[in-house]
Amino acid sequence: MPEIDNIELILRLVIAATFGGLIGLERQIQGQSAGFRTQLLVCLGACLFTIISLKVYLTFGQSADPGRISAQIVVGIGFLGAGAILRQGEFIRGLTTAATLWTVSAIGMAIGFGEYLIASVGTILVLANLIILKHLESKIPRDRYVNVIIETLESDETDYYSLAKDSNVEIVGKSFKYLLDKELKHYNLNVKYKKEREINTFLRKLREIKGLRMLMLD
Repeated sequence: MPEIDNIELILRLVIAATFGGLIGLERQIQGQSAGFRTQLLVCLGACLFTIISLKVYLTFGQSADPGRISAQIVVGIGFLGAGAILRQGEFIRGLTTAATLWTVSAIGMAIGFGEYLIASVGTILVLANLIILKHLESKIPRDRYVNVIIETLESDETDYYSLAKDSNVEIVGKSFKYLLDKELKHYNLNVKYKKEREINTFLRKLREIKGLRMLMLD
C-alpha cells in the first residue's frame, strides 16, 4: 500500500465533516438530540479512526491488522445509537436517528479509505431517505395503538367489542377490575386503529354510555 499524502488525508477529514454535517443538519431541523454537531463528529471520528488504522498498517506492515480499529467503530456507535433511542409511553423515538448514526459512521469509514464515490452515494441516499421517503411513509396507512381507560357504573353492560367493530377499530387487549369502594367498573382497552376519524368515532360512542364516569387516553 503506497504512502498517503497528508494533504489527501486532510481532504478526507474535511469531506467527512461536510457529509456528516449535511446529514446532521437534517436531524437538527427535525429536533433530534443527535443533530448537526453529533452527526458531524461521528462521521469525522469514523474517518479519523480509519485513517489511523491505515497509518498503523503502513508503519508496522502486515503484523498490524488495519481492520481491528475499524471494526471497533461499529461497537462504539452502538452505544451512541442506544443513547438516541427514547421511550415515551407506548411509543419509541430515536430509532431513525440511531440508524442514521450507524450509517454516518460507515460513510466516514468509506471516506477514510478514500472511497469518495461510495461515500457520496451513501450520503445522497441517507438524505433522500430522511427528506423524501419520510413524506411517502406518512401517506402509507399503518396500525396505531392507544390505551383507552374507562370507568362506568357497576350496572353497565356495554359491549365494547361491538362499539369498536362499528367504529372500524379493534380491541386487541382488555383488562378489567372492580372498584369496590366507588362501585365502579374499571376497563383498560388497548385499541388498534389506522385513521384518526376511526378512533374519534369510537370515543364519541363511548361518551354516549349512560353509566360513564371517566374516559381518558393513556
